[in-house]
Amino acid sequence: MNVRSLFMAFSVAAAFLVCNEAWPAGPLTKGTLVFVANPSGNWELFVLRAGASSAVQLTRTPLDERAPSLSPDGKRVAYATSDGALWVMELATARTAMVRVPKGTYGYPSWLRDGSGILYTSYQYTPPQEDADVYVHLFKTGTSKLFLMQTGPQDYASLSPNGDRVTYVSSIATTLPGFGSTVTQQVWVASLRLGTPSQLFMGSAHDTRPAWSRDGRSLAFSSSRSGRPEIWIADASGRSAAAQVSTGPGAKFSPTWSPDGMEIAYTSTVSGKSELEVLDIRNKSTRKLKVFGARPVEIREPDWR
Repeated sequence: MNVRSLFMAFSVAAAFLVCNEAWPAGPLTKGTLVFVANPSGNWELFVLRAGASSAVQLTRTPLDERAPSLSPDGKRVAYATSDGALWVMELATARTAMVRVPKGTYGYPSWLRDGSGILYTSYQYTPPQEDADVYVHLFKTGTSKLFLMQTGPQDYASLSPNGDRVTYVSSIATTLPGFGSTVTQQVWVASLRLGTPSQLFMGSAHDTRPAWSRDGRSLAFSSSRSGRPEIWIADASGRSAAAQVSTGPGAKFSPTWSPDGMEIAYTSTVSGKSELEVLDIRNKSTRKLKVFGARPVEIREPDWR
């Protein structure tokens, strides 16, 4: 075990003794919600369950926790830390295990449909260039291999509910001498039966953080196409136009569908800090999810199952 692993193992073991701290929260009416929040100087992992009166803090480490992803059965959460490592936690016990991947910088894990492994992004930095590809790691064999590679950085990969497609974001940087660089982010969907990738929409907007609906027919994503980041929904086939479902001041990003597919939770900056809002997609009404009651704590990157 290397020094980083020893240090993190000690930190997590110590955190387990003092974590599971409860924070008064507003009601969650369905499912389980994981997210990261910054109550005391760095980003920690939290969980809020339906019917619970408090959110539970799961980590207390020197690093920032990032990009939590709930397993299909809702019993585990995969996440990244700010040193580029990947972790899996058992929610019932808050016990963690580092994902044994080759030395590198990784992020944005998402689960295989049967819970047997994860997809994740591997970043390569060769200044001034940056690249990123998607890999798959299988827990049983402890092996990782390339899953998806495309020109430019790829990120935010996740499998459809039945596992036959993968959605991801591809970024392209365009440089015009004297005018600087422009980065375009676009949502792609690739068929894992036919091996055919396709760009969901053409254009120069920033489309990012796609999330599958529970029936696999639609994608929610954040897009700047209306002038600022808002939440949009599109047919996953790309055969129909995208529809904007959020409005109002502030940026909205990191959408995640409720277990019944009737609501979408996302991060909003309407108040000047990041917090969680829930959108009812039937009537477009929104409500703030008071995860920490009246206490102003920044929250981001929800995942709901």
